[in-house]
Amino acid sequence: MSRPGVFTVLSPDEPYRIFFPLGILAGVLGVLMWPMWFAGWLPSYPGSPGDAHARIMIEGMFGAFVVGFLGTAFPRLADSPRLRRGEGLVLLALWLATTFSHGVGRVNAGDAAFSALMAASLAVFLGRWIFAHRDTPPPGVTLAVAAMAIAGTAAALLSRSGGWWMGAQGAHFARLCLYQGFTILPLLGIGPYLLPRFFGRPSSHDFDDSPRPPAGWWPRLAASLACGGAIVATFAIEAGGHLILGPAARAVVVTFCLARHTPVFRRARQPNTPATAVRWAAVSIILGFASAAAWPALRAGALHLYFVSGIGLITFAVATRVVLGHAGRHDLLSGRIVSVRWIIGLAVLASTTRMSADFLPHIRTSHLVYAALAWLIVSILWLAAIGRFLAQTDD
Repeated sequence: MSRPGVFTVLSPDEPYRIFFPLGILAGVLGVLMWPMWFAGWLPSYPGSPGDAHARIMIEGMFGAFVVGFLGTAFPRLADSPRLRRGEGLVLLALWLATTFSHGVGRVNAGDAAFSALMAASLAVFLGRWIFAHRDTPPPGVTLAVAAMAIAGTAAALLSRSGGWWMGAQGAHFARLCLYQGFTILPLLGIGPYLLPRFFGRPSSHDFDDSPRPPAGWWPRLAASLACGGAIVATFAIEAGGHLILGPAARAVVVTFCLARHTPVFRRARQPNTPATAVRWAAVSIILGFASAAAWPALRAGALHLYFVSGIGLITFAVATRVVLGHAGRHDLLSGRIVSVRWIIGLAVLASTTRMSADFLPHIRTSHLVYAALAWLIVSILWLAAIGRFLAQTDD
């Protein structure tokens, strides 16, 4: 294990080292927008920072983790050249443009920059897959790549007057594809390959090295795309006005796909804290969709179970595994990580506090602030406990 160094962090061939901490900082900016707005410190948002907050969390925070993870993992999975410095700088510049634009209230410009970021990322990944691969990536990676294309297209449509030129149903469908499609589809695609490792189980998506798809690859690709197609179909149902049926169907699809293709609802062969985080996140994802169906008038708050203690928590869990694995600290992954236990508890607290804010309008403001502070503590805790390994390598 080599000593930490700034050049290790800035190395373009492992972009997670720079994109993960940037994603954490974007998440902090996103959640603090509400307390700052209540304090009158955001004059650029005379009405509400709601759209910019949502975009920073999805396009800024989660976008950074997707680009950082796939930018690091995809060349290894495809046995293709790692990212070059110029490619890494282009992706970084587009991500910074996205986050900065949303931060100053230029949501349409931020969506346009994010669409360009997704297009550039797809060019980097697909170029290696088509022209320079010596191995076939796991089949579910296709769904993750498709999620980037869907999110980039949705952002491009929304960048023009917020998408209202498409009509209310079209704009709603585009936002669902961006907010929920970009977050749930990569999980359903890469989950069958990655999540079994958290539970000490083999993955059915892990094939021997082969430049051509081996036997069994195509059926698993079909299953992955079927899960993704079913999710997109629920977006169409909800955008069509069925605010109960759409999220309810989504909860059923996610439950089936996770139970059928991952071990998240089975005991880990070797209990460990990251696996516990994944299990809590899976339950929160399902409860978030179910809650949105149960209280459609309050679905924005209910969906924070999905976004915060669901997708947010599983993002921290995966990032923890990536960072510690690349740092050569696999020993820490097999036991109890006290800091990650705190992160689980605080993420659940943040999501339930944010959800309760919409059910308790007389104290809504204070609950939004408490939820933001809980997420701030989660971010600081992760950076202090896990982020310190970002510059270490397993040599």
